Amino acid sequence: MPLLDPEVRKQFPEDYRDQEILPTVAKFCFPFYVDSLTVGQVGQNFTFVLTDIDSKQRFGFCRLSSGAKTCFCILSYLPWFEVFYKLLNILADYTVKGQDNQRCELLQTLYKLPIPEPASSVYLSVHSYFTVPDIRELPSIPENRNLTEYFVAVDVNNMLHLYASMLYERRILICCSKLSTVSWKSNGGPFLSFDAPMPYLIGVHLSLIEKVRNISLDDVVILNVDTNTLETPFDDLQSLPNDIISALKSRLKKVSMTTGDGVARAFLKAQAAFFGSYRNALKIEPEEPITFCEETFVSHRSATMRQFLQNAIQLQLFKQFIDGRLDLLNSGEGFSDVFEEEINLGEYDGSDKLYHQWLSTVRKGSGAILNTVKTKANPAMKTVYKFAKDHAKMGIREVKIRLKQKVLEICI
Repeated sequence: MPLLDPEVRKQFPEDYRDQEILPTVAKFCFPFYVDSLTVGQVGQNFTFVLTDIDSKQRFGFCRLSSGAKTCFCILSYLPWFEVFYKLLNILADYTVKGQDNQRCELLQTLYKLPIPEPASSVYLSVHSYFTVPDIRELPSIPENRNLTEYFVAVDVNNMLHLYASMLYERRILICCSKLSTVSWKSNGGPFLSFDAPMPYLIGVHLSLIEKVRNISLDDVVILNVDTNTLETPFDDLQSLPNDIISALKSRLKKVSMTTGDGVARAFLKAQAAFFGSYRNALKIEPEEPITFCEETFVSHRSATMRQFLQNAIQLQLFKQFIDGRLDLLNSGEGFSDVFEEEINLGEYDGSDKLYHQWLSTVRKGSGAILNTVKTKANPAMKTVYKFAKDHAKMGIREVKIRLKQKVLEICI
C-alpha cells in the first residue's frame, strides 16, 4: 500500500512554519507506490518543482532512504541539481552513522551561506565542498545528470516529437520506473492537475500510470521512457518547418556519441531559427516605449514558417519571452545570453549586428555603458565589445534613432 499521508518528521530550521509548503512537500517526496520500488532504487535522487502564482519556481531536491520510507529533501530557488544531490548524500551518510552534530553543522552553514558567485568553490566543512554551477551556460553531458539520462533513454525521433509537443505547449506526461528519470522536469504528486486545461510537463512514476490513465487524459502526450514509446494525438512534428527539423535531427545524430554541450546547442540553434527574427518585429518610435509587432514577425517568413509563427505568438511561453525582452529594452538594461549570441553567430533572419551592439552598450539608469559580456573566445563578441567601447558616451535616445533608421520595420 502507498503512504497515504506522508508527514514531515524533522525540519531545518526548526521554526520554519510555511503551512502551505510543508504538506505539499511531504506529498511530492513520495510520488509512487512504496512497494513498487526495488532495493536498488532506494537511495536514488530525484527532483520536483513547485511553481507559485507568479511563475517563480522552487525546487525540491530529494533522496530516498530507509527502505523508501524516509526521504531527505532540500528546498531551494537555485537549480543546482548536482550540488544539492551531493549534499543530500552527505546528510544521509551522517544520519546513517548517527553523526547528528556534523549534520546540524552542515545544515547551519548551508542555510546561512550567501549565494556565491558562479564557478567559485565553497567549503562547508572539512569534507564538504562544491563548485557553484553557472546556470547561464548550456547543460553538458555527462556533467548534467538530467540531460544525460534523457539522451541515453530516449531516441532522437522521440526527442523530436517531444520537442514539437513542447513548442505547441501540450499537456505532457513522462512515465518511468526510475524516479531520477521522471524528474527531468517535475514529479507528479497529487492528481488534481492531470486533467487541467493548461499545458504541463509532469513526470509520473510507472507505478501510478494506470491510476493516472483512469483520469480523463484527452489530448495528452505520454512518453514511456522504459519502453521508449510516445503516444500523441497530434501531428505536431509534421507541422513544423521541415528544414529546421531536418537540421536539428542531423545535429542530434552527429552528437549522439559525444560529450559536451552539443545536444543543448542543437536545440538552441533550432530555437534561434524559429524565433530569432523577433528582432525584426520590434517597433521603435522616438520618445515611445519599444513594442513588438506580431504582424511583422509573422508576415516576412516562408509560408510554412508563417503558419507555425501564427500559432507561436498565441503561446504563453512566447508571450512571456517577448514581454521579458521588452521590459529589459525599455528599462535601458539590455541583455546578453546564449540565445542572443547564437542569433548573432548564425545565419538567421534578424541577426543584425547593430541590434546586439545596442544591447551590449545600454544598461538601466546609466545611459550607454558596457555590459559584462564574454569576449575572449568569441570573435563576434569582440566586435560587440569594440563597438561598445567606441560608443560608451552615446545616449539611449540616439542609439534608438540609429537603430530605427538602420534595421527596424515600422508596423502600420
